[in-house]
Amino acid sequence: MKNIASKHANLSEKITAYVFFTLFIFIAILNIYPLIWAINNSLKTFDNYMSNSFSLTQDWLFKNYVRVFTGEFHYNNVPYLGLLINSLWIVIVKVFVNVVSSTMLAYAVARFRFPGKELLYVIVIFVNTIPIIGAGPAAFKLLHALRMVNNPLTIWLSWASGFDFAFIVLYGYFKGVSPAYSEAAYIDGAGELVTLFKIILPQVVPCLVAIIITQAIGVWNDYGTVMIYLRETPNLAYGLYMFNNTAGYVEESRPIYFAAAVISSIPIIVLYTCTQKLILTNMTAGGLKG
Repeated sequence: MKNIASKHANLSEKITAYVFFTLFIFIAILNIYPLIWAINNSLKTFDNYMSNSFSLTQDWLFKNYVRVFTGEFHYNNVPYLGLLINSLWIVIVKVFVNVVSSTMLAYAVARFRFPGKELLYVIVIFVNTIPIIGAGPAAFKLLHALRMVNNPLTIWLSWASGFDFAFIVLYGYFKGVSPAYSEAAYIDGAGELVTLFKIILPQVVPCLVAIIITQAIGVWNDYGTVMIYLRETPNLAYGLYMFNNTAGYVEESRPIYFAAAVISSIPIIVLYTCTQKLILTNMTAGGLKG
């Protein structure tokens, strides 16, 4: 009887595994298909695309990718390389400022006792769980009054809040680091900054790397922030969004648009593919602590 029950259990496990495998393969195809469709249309002529965008290309016009860099893809007189440079500096500055502010805030809340600590933690959780759409106009009015809108020199100050998901993950990591490390550093005469940068942060470097990569992916694909606050400094995501809206008025622009979209997706695909295990492992570990 035990052997029969064991066989039935093994059969049930195999059936479940096959069902989930088939389901995940189907989901993967659904996610990969738009990219394949875009690559296929980026190699077509304009007439071929307009006649049937779902047919396999017969043209193989790799020159469409060259045309992206020769000025045919642009927005507001900013060429593709200009949009790329704007994307790079926005990603670097926004991720750096946000990670630094989140790290400082999470460390203070996790490791020190001060009045309002619990209230501050509740506010951060509230901000991350409740969509405060109504705060958008007020935030824009405030930044406009402070002359931060369309001002790359000061807009970074609005990114230094620390009230985001990075705080939650880092808070869990800092709570998981034994206080004995800090106490030993204090005994040796180390101050708070030395303890943070030489004792605590080296233990959470994998978490910081995972957060940096995750945020970089999000900022790279973000056109909403640029659309509202940096219209005169468009990035790739915003340029693609606006070029898509006006492509119908530009001669033979659709294949060029798809070529630009494919090129823009390559860095993020490579980055995530190379670091997905690091991201998933450290985000899960940080979320389970504290």
